[in-house]
Amino acid sequence: MLGEHDLPPGVDLAVPSRTESVAGLLRAYAVDVAVSYGYPRKLPAAAVSVPRLGTINCHPSDLPSYRGPNPVGWTVRNGERTIGVTWHRMDAELDTGSVLARTTIPLTDQVWSFTGVNTRVLEAASGMLPQVLRRLVRGDRGEPQPQREGTWAGFFSEDYATVDWSTKATHIHTQVRAWNIAGHHPRVQGPVAMIDGTRWRLRRTTLEQPPAGTGRRITCGTGDLWVLAADPLN
Repeated sequence: MLGEHDLPPGVDLAVPSRTESVAGLLRAYAVDVAVSYGYPRKLPAAAVSVPRLGTINCHPSDLPSYRGPNPVGWTVRNGERTIGVTWHRMDAELDTGSVLARTTIPLTDQVWSFTGVNTRVLEAASGMLPQVLRRLVRGDRGEPQPQREGTWAGFFSEDYATVDWSTKATHIHTQVRAWNIAGHHPRVQGPVAMIDGTRWRLRRTTLEQPPAGTGRRITCGTGDLWVLAADPLN
């Protein structure tokens, strides 16, 4: 938990109890710019409009693709090999504001956690931030998002939470990785699989035979999959 001893001298830590409190806090501090990174809720329009130079957000996708709370999870689920990182102005809608900077980063098979992805996204976002702030100071509005159709990246639903061993091993492997990279889900737990009559939440799998004595081999509808880590469920 971040506390007062973690802050530079002269820096305050304010924790709003609800999103409706954000506007009042910003007005009280008379901020020039508000920077959002990883905030889990939609900011009200009343809060977004307070800062003199604007409110900006970093979204881990190539907007307008994968707007919403689960962009990286859907990137993995769809088999893509890169992640977009976009700084954009915030407006009354979600992830729709004009773009101030963007880049892409590799999404390698070795990344298996939300933390692992976020480390790479944060590095790319931090490198672009000085450029973004300079554009704000100049009064630059940024570029409207491309006119191509946007995609919504909502939380995974129940229909993707259960592992079906009769499907392809490659499909299940991607399903396990997508769930684990997606991070916390507020309502649905996944991916859940039955192994020897017991329900397990799968944490790590591989399509290649691991060293002897490690992993549990499962024969799928097409191909074999080895379960390397899993948690039992009641």
